[in-house]
Amino acid sequence: VVIAIVVVLVLVSYLASAHIIENYSQNLLESSVENQTSKIESWLDENLSSFQMAKTTIEQLNPDDAQLQTILDSYYGYSDNYPDGLYVSDSNGNLLKASKSTKSESSPTKSTWYTEGSAYKNAEGVNVISASGILKDNSDRIRVISADMTLDRISIIVNSFIEMDDAQTFLVDKNSGTILADRDSSLISQKLGAAGQSIFYQDMAQRIDDQNYDFTTIDGEMTVSQEVQGTDWILVSYIPKSTVLVDLVALRTRMIVIGVVCIILLCILIERMT
Repeated sequence: VVIAIVVVLVLVSYLASAHIIENYSQNLLESSVENQTSKIESWLDENLSSFQMAKTTIEQLNPDDAQLQTILDSYYGYSDNYPDGLYVSDSNGNLLKASKSTKSESSPTKSTWYTEGSAYKNAEGVNVISASGILKDNSDRIRVISADMTLDRISIIVNSFIEMDDAQTFLVDKNSGTILADRDSSLISQKLGAAGQSIFYQDMAQRIDDQNYDFTTIDGEMTVSQEVQGTDWILVSYIPKSTVLVDLVALRTRMIVIGVVCIILLCILIERMT
């Protein structure tokens, strides 16, 4: 009876403590993801507002090609987030860009930024996300204006603003499955769940396809997901469960040792008293 009581006490204490720690870790992960998501949304709003202002100005001025070239030159280097400035392509494939811009397109109308405006790898091999829109300038041709925003700032937000030690985060486009930011730079621009990736990434790809963003544990990783408002992006943060419970495991070991010692002492005392 004494042995059973001590074992039950140790087991109940461990399970209760594990539950409390897991709940605390879940709340901290969720708080971290919300903080990172807010920073990404603020970054996007700032850059999209600047882009929209430039687009509206051009539409109101309704410039000819020479005047438009001057405007594009003025936006070159205007922002560190889109250092190449703005560029415009019409439905005939004519590309207008800043004179100092190194951007090159063999077929602008077939490019990602012209057709949909999303994350892609440009001709220089740099991972960027394009902000694009149709110019309403009363032209007889469809003209698309765009700016390539580097993903460096997003990568900094994703990799740096984490509130838990050993936690990791990545950003993925839920429609295309493209990884936009990850601590492992080799995974950026890859499709989430592609061959050669870990079981965790493959299972996470399935959950995103199923639009299941609830808290869960995948392959030993406690995982939290959240949508970035105004985008098709999902921010995923995760931490090994073993890391969360490492101190508790040490406590469990100490409790077992103390329990065994107490059992031995109690058995001796009871036997002597009897």
